[in-house]
Amino acid sequence: MVNVMVRMKLSLLHHSMSGGRAILMIIGGVIGLLLAVCTILLAMLFNNDTSADLLCIAFGLWMIGWIIGPMLVGGEGTLKTEYFTLLPIAQRKLAIGLLGASFIGIGPIVSLVASFALIIYAARLGFWAVIVAVPAMLLQLAIIMLMSKVVMGAIGEASKSRLGLEFGALIIGAVIAFLNVGWYLLPKINLLVERPSPAISLVARILPTGWALVAIEAVNQSNYFSAIGVLCGLALLCGLLFIVWARMLSASTKNEARINQDGRNKSMFLTCANILTPKISKIGVVVLKELNTWIRDPQRGRLLRMGLWTGLFYGLFASLGSVTLLMPWTGVVLVMFTCIFSNNLYGFDGGALWMTITTPGSERIDVRGRQIAWLLIVAPASIIISLLFLYFSKLDWAWVWVFALLPSLLGGGAGLILFLSVYKIIPVTDPHRRGRGTIVSGDDMNAGELLLTNLLLLVLLLFASIPTLIIVTLGTLLHQNWLKWTGVPMGVCTGLLIAWYFGRLAYRRLETHGPDILSFMQCGGIVQSTDIKVAQTEESSTKLSAGKTVLVGLLVTMGIIFTLPQGIVPIILKLLDVKVRSWFIALYLQDNIQLPVCIFFILAGVSALIMTRIIMRKR
Repeated sequence: MVNVMVRMKLSLLHHSMSGGRAILMIIGGVIGLLLAVCTILLAMLFNNDTSADLLCIAFGLWMIGWIIGPMLVGGEGTLKTEYFTLLPIAQRKLAIGLLGASFIGIGPIVSLVASFALIIYAARLGFWAVIVAVPAMLLQLAIIMLMSKVVMGAIGEASKSRLGLEFGALIIGAVIAFLNVGWYLLPKINLLVERPSPAISLVARILPTGWALVAIEAVNQSNYFSAIGVLCGLALLCGLLFIVWARMLSASTKNEARINQDGRNKSMFLTCANILTPKISKIGVVVLKELNTWIRDPQRGRLLRMGLWTGLFYGLFASLGSVTLLMPWTGVVLVMFTCIFSNNLYGFDGGALWMTITTPGSERIDVRGRQIAWLLIVAPASIIISLLFLYFSKLDWAWVWVFALLPSLLGGGAGLILFLSVYKIIPVTDPHRRGRGTIVSGDDMNAGELLLTNLLLLVLLLFASIPTLIIVTLGTLLHQNWLKWTGVPMGVCTGLLIAWYFGRLAYRRLETHGPDILSFMQCGGIVQSTDIKVAQTEESSTKLSAGKTVLVGLLVTMGIIFTLPQGIVPIILKLLDVKVRSWFIALYLQDNIQLPVCIFFILAGVSALIMTRIIMRKR
């Protein structure tokens, strides 16, 4: 069974190494390999006691990464239990086969490389320590993999409830916010600057990821029975986790919807919206339908809540890290992440699109209603959170910047997410095929393609805010407050214009290509029609060769990073005379060359994006 599962996994990986999936796998493998090398260095660059403490903490972080990683990518692996539901396979054999196949992939290989830090550390202590380190390393890796599967299964089952759905979105939002601004909390934690405190060392050894180090240290102290006992404990825990996970497999195919057991809607927000929205208006009916969908649909509701929680935790982490410069931009970050997670709206509809395209004249009403519903949810949240963190940041100059950018980004998001939803459609798994819980988004959604679309959305949002940025920047340079505050009505006008224009493009596209788009989504991204441009747009990146696919991914990443964080943001900081360097390379150089370096980064980023467009167009 393990042999068959491994061959199936290898075949699936071989055929999926194209397009956006290849970009994600390669980038993830490179980042994981760098982290594995850093883990190995912890076993070499410090004395024995400090290395042991840091390795225990590092492997604890690896286990957290294995638990959170599948939640972020929205899946539980290449081989899913649902594939084998109708086959006469015993549950135990199926679990063994899936566990064996789960060790095939970039992630397990990278984790195995990181686990060699145990052998390197044991080599410093003696021969018998190395003998114990080998089985301890393998058992620890198995425990990390099984812990990831058990937690994913538990979260997937919990996500079928309303509380579990909210908790899952909260966790993912906190993780994304920590990945963006979490490093500002490291000086507070003070883990990597000096040796961890005894309490932290004790907790790190109590966790299962620290037992391997405990066994190695026991051998070094000639406590052979203790070392054998720890190894038996690792094996016992591995067996218990396997049994728990095997039992979860039997429930994985029962995707019972328990979120909406009560057909009545008791949401105060929807009640207020129902009162304020005129029922005689066709757009008002679409608005109410969209508000119900955002709140009740598990998949779309989780994505929207992820964006809102990400913005909130971004501000909280910036406040805890005493980074007052980042606090005013919490609302702006909330809008950007909500735009990213709200993208591909029509892709989530699937075959339900036929109700729109078969009703004459409903395309414009549907698009406008979706825009209004999205703004009714995101705009109040972003304004309230901006006011809150602006007040506590005590930065008076930031008020005009935030309230000039917010309207342009809100309007840009309302227009662009609908525009990209019909011009860059990515089919999403049907609800009955999403597997366990709503954390799992399915197997047929091209996550790499969605990532590239989100990067394109960020670039378009940047261009949408350029007029506002120019006005506010000129007012700042000329020290004219009236000119700076002119950026607020400019942002409002820009946002309204973009929302109206790109919404118009969206519903005109639905009117002319609605049947083709419906066929595209029903066929999972494969359209049999020869005169449709949607298929050409969707397959342009997936038909690239492996080398060009990697090149496109690197160019897009470089273009975004060079243009925004390393180019435009440092220029704004210099104009505002803010003394914060953070990770902005130009600000670490001499004053007379900082501006030329920023301009160089902007030109390099724009050139990378232009090269990406040239490669895609040639294809």
